[in-house]
Amino acid sequence: MFNSSRSFILTLFSLSALFLGVALAAPFRGDYAVTGTHAHGHGHAHASANAKANAAHTAAAQNLTLSLTPRGTLEKRYDNARFTYYDAGQNACGSYDDSSAYVIALSSDHYQNGAHCYKKVTLEYNGKQVQATVTDQCPGCNGDQADLSRPLFQALAPLDQGVIYGTWWFD
Repeated sequence: MFNSSRSFILTLFSLSALFLGVALAAPFRGDYAVTGTHAHGHGHAHASANAKANAAHTAAAQNLTLSLTPRGTLEKRYDNARFTYYDAGQNACGSYDDSSAYVIALSSDHYQNGAHCYKKVTLEYNGKQVQATVTDQCPGCNGDQADLSRPLFQALAPLDQGVIYGTWWFD
């Protein structure tokens, strides 16, 4: 099959490049594929069903960054996300959050009917990173916006700021 070790090594490199290409393309399939949007962020209306299906995700995808983790996997980071705060308590995941918990309420786009309940996320603002748990849905949030429990917000900024813009991602 291989005439030399050189041809074997070249075949391995070719296969590696193929698998890497597939792995890098995978995050762009599904909900995060943006159709009809130019690189500078101006969307155009399309009559296709695909464009309508992705319309809810267009704003979220425009602020999406893909980062390579130390483990060698890609993670989706939601940049310039609007963070506000709320008083935690009874949550949409079916439990009760105490007033000192670092919990986050996601928009329906990301909450996905509870699909992310109790998953960990990392939030970043002004050089600070804090980990939190998804326990609630934020009905007033759109796209990548999130509502943070008071102590979680305070770990990033003073409450009197009211609204901050940062980055978050699923761990």
